Amino acid sequence: MSEVKQVRQVRQARQRRQRVEVARNRSALVSAAVAVLAERPEASMADIAAAAGVTRQTAYAHFGAREALLAAVRDELSRRALAVLDDARLAEGPAAEALDRFVAAVGTLLAEQTPFSRYGSDDAQADAERHVPVEARLAELIGRGRAEGAFVTDLDTDWLIAATIALGHAADREIRAGRRDPKSAAEQFRTSVTRLYGVVREPGRPARAGRRRAG
Repeated sequence: MSEVKQVRQVRQARQRRQRVEVARNRSALVSAAVAVLAERPEASMADIAAAAGVTRQTAYAHFGAREALLAAVRDELSRRALAVLDDARLAEGPAAEALDRFVAAVGTLLAEQTPFSRYGSDDAQADAERHVPVEARLAELIGRGRAEGAFVTDLDTDWLIAATIALGHAADREIRAGRRDPKSAAEQFRTSVTRLYGVVREPGRPARAGRRRAG
């Protein structure tokens, strides 16, 4: 092997190690920020770096400013939220039962993510983009529910989606204001959404379809 080729291979190996380390440090910082900020909203970059096992300088090298790290936290929370919704298997089974799993998943998210609501972004476009995957899942569920005769047909799909998301935000605000605990807010969300979609839920029983309304 020529000396030039050897040097090139050594350089490439070093660059690969550096990329792996950069990715590892970034992931560690975001995970640490999620854990630390849930308990201590005022935590500094230095606090988060210490929890991640890296230096403060490394944290700033990755994110430059605390707001950039908070943006990464919001992205991570969105990723986790989608994972929770995917676990709810919204495309499986009767639509009324899938809706029941959806509202249960939102209840889980309210308990886990409400502490981070204070870190909302001023970037309305970015926040809207984070809702797009959720809106797509809801649109598919609503269409399926209507085809099954399980959901109302006199409300536009876009309206149902917007109202569902608004109710989720309302539940979040109630928790942050201290007017409800996460369990109570989740139950109010569940009842409101199932009524909005025209699904009747009897205490202690699974959701069943309400009467389909002519549109």
